[in-house]
Amino acid sequence: MTLTRHCSACDDERAFEQPPCADGHDADCPEFACAECGMAIVIGDAPELPVIVRSRAA
Repeated sequence: MTLTRHCSACDDERAFEQPPCADGHDADCPEFACAECGMAIVIGDAPELPVIVRSRAA
C-alpha cells in the first residue's frame, strides 16, 4: 500500500510505502516509510499502555 503524506525530513509531499511487517499485521500494519528518505511514520491510534504508579513510603 502507498500513501501520499507530508514528510518532515524531506519537507515536502512524498509517497510513503508499507514495508514488510515483522509483527504479522500484513495489510493492517500502521507503519509506513518515506520512499525518498526512509523516515518512518505510524498511522492510526497508538495502543493504550497501562499506567504503573509506584510510590515509596518515607
